[in-house]
Amino acid sequence: MKTALFPMVAAIAALAACGDHQVNPPNEPAAPLRTPEAMQQVEPPGPSSLAMRGPRSFVGVWAANPQWCARPQRERSPITLTPLRFDAYGHNCDIASIDETGSGYVAALRCATSGQAKTERVHMGTTGDVMNLTYIDRDMTTVKLARCPGSPRAPDPANPLEKMMKPEGAETPPAEPPS
Repeated sequence: MKTALFPMVAAIAALAACGDHQVNPPNEPAAPLRTPEAMQQVEPPGPSSLAMRGPRSFVGVWAANPQWCARPQRERSPITLTPLRFDAYGHNCDIASIDETGSGYVAALRCATSGQAKTERVHMGTTGDVMNLTYIDRDMTTVKLARCPGSPRAPDPANPLEKMMKPEGAETPPAEPPS
């Protein structure tokens, strides 16, 4: 009994040693900290770095018709997007720059189309597995695309568990029978 009583008495003594320092009441908050560390910006100005989850939202293989994913035929082929490339039938482009907007991303493309160098801007806005792709320099023509089944996705650096998760479509081996 004495053994159990000693830790409780020690804990009470330690809490009592915290003192009776004055604590600000809720209606009188403490003055803000003005140290150099406290005055540093947490995130640079501009759109949030977490909005729309970055390139993860648009990386993949996309098609206007799901049948084009399985059976691509010339202009009826899917578009493949990476953080650095925009590849479609007859339209192979480097993404020269990309800017986040409130509703997605505007990418400046540097393309080689039929042997000719060309620049073009597109807006990519995604919600889940659906993308609205707007060709800004083509009178704002918009195409609705769906992510192709099995399409690669960019890794999510914010999710430390992603490396431990099994890939989509991977089968779990059968468990060993108990011996």
